Amino acid sequence: MRSDKHNKTIKRNTWIKRIALIIGVLLAFATGIYAGYSGWQVAQLLSDVSEDTPDELRDTSESDETIREMLPISILILGLDEENGTSRSDSMLVATVNPRKESTKIVSIPRDTLITLPNSNEERLEKINALHAFYGVSGVIDYVEDYLTIPISFYATLNFDGLVDMVDAVGGITVDSPLSFTVQDSEENMDAIQIEEGIQTLDGEEALGYARMRKQDPRGDFGRQERQREVIEALTEELLSFGSIANLTPIINAIRPNLQTNMTPQQMFSVAANYQPAANTIDSIEISGVDEFVFVPEYGQDLYVFRPHEQSLLDLQKELREHMELEDVSDYDEDEVLDIIEEEADDIDDDTELDSGN
Repeated sequence: MRSDKHNKTIKRNTWIKRIALIIGVLLAFATGIYAGYSGWQVAQLLSDVSEDTPDELRDTSESDETIREMLPISILILGLDEENGTSRSDSMLVATVNPRKESTKIVSIPRDTLITLPNSNEERLEKINALHAFYGVSGVIDYVEDYLTIPISFYATLNFDGLVDMVDAVGGITVDSPLSFTVQDSEENMDAIQIEEGIQTLDGEEALGYARMRKQDPRGDFGRQERQREVIEALTEELLSFGSIANLTPIINAIRPNLQTNMTPQQMFSVAANYQPAANTIDSIEISGVDEFVFVPEYGQDLYVFRPHEQSLLDLQKELREHMELEDVSDYDEDEVLDIIEEEADDIDDDTELDSGN
């Protein structure tokens, strides 16, 4: 029995609407190609969003066999927020997708999670959202693999500036806000955005403010994660609508400079076409823990942080590894676990091929 963990299952019509904003965007356009809309433009977009992938993450050919065999994959999804020339991950999600078990699991890692910065001379405390600023997407992947004890198959990032442009390109999105609040806009004008409780249509600036607000929400970062998922679904639904596909050019122009992934166009098409059984069950998982203020020497002050409960994190690690059909490592020591994860990251097919009888 898992304690202190809130699991909920959401069943809806299509997988694309439920994974996450970035993957939804990619697969929506892949679907557009299949439907015959502006195929050349979409193919060019998919090539462009892979162009700036770091060299060490560019080769994902080992995942081709995994996708052909419809074996489990994992996707790290980062929403990036650029401030004063540095880019932090304002949202961090990991999706494990298993079409053979006909299920997907999505976990949101709170941005304020307290960590010890890797590879630092001293045991420097930081929040997990700072990893991208220090080490880039490669460093985030390395850390998340160790943190969740699973290999990451693919990643995708979206600059939050792109969210404003995309929502405006589809003509706005509809949300059902659980509370009223005011929040600053992207130009840091205080109380520039007014959100009312209930159903309303938001433009790009309003959608960004709605997704970002945390301090006025009684549920803190968990409340924000719920609103981010709501924005994800609403935007992806608009992207999949006939009106959006028919007006593809402004949407492509909004996405191209703000989106990055190491999935190749062919991998996107294959996942969109073959992984639909994973739509049958979606588990949205929260990590339980405590909110507190901790003195961080680097900043000389107390910072608001999130500390996960150790048992909750262990349960999550076990659940994700089981979902990806990986070896149980609960009885191994830390060094052995790290070695296993490294091997799995080098070739994610190793363990799953045994299960498939190859």
